[in-house]
Amino acid sequence: MPLWRIFSHPSTFNTTQKQALAESITSIYTRVGLPAFYVDVVFVPVEPNSFYVGGKQAGNMVRIAVEHIAVHQPTKEDDTQGVRAKMLAEIDEILTPHIAARGDLNWEYHIVETPRDLWKIQGIAPPPFRGAEEKLWARENKASPWEKTK
Repeated sequence: MPLWRIFSHPSTFNTTQKQALAESITSIYTRVGLPAFYVDVVFVPVEPNSFYVGGKQAGNMVRIAVEHIAVHQPTKEDDTQGVRAKMLAEIDEILTPHIAARGDLNWEYHIVETPRDLWKIQGIAPPPFRGAEEKLWARENKASPWEKTK
């Protein structure tokens, strides 16, 4: 599951903009075969008097915290094919029309990775990445019980 938490002023995004951004974010992951229901996007409204950057109020700030659980990037040392840089470039590409292109917002994001074995959906441990069971979950767009094979 990728979990995206988008912190911003309550009026930064209207409902249509939130929907479009959530769909763009989801597409990053469905393109590599993850089920759409793995992707959670949460818009967190933050009043201007509660958002500070460098000790100063920042009402025009969008701060995004991304948590990857379903799939992890290779470590910096093992990333011989530039997978990490490609992921950041893809995120930049999808955020640009929704945030950067507006010109009135400052923005920042980071990604953390949680071990996959510390994650469950509907009380079910997820099946292996790109395995037959996960492909079934993607087709059905929901979790279902599966048997772990050795």
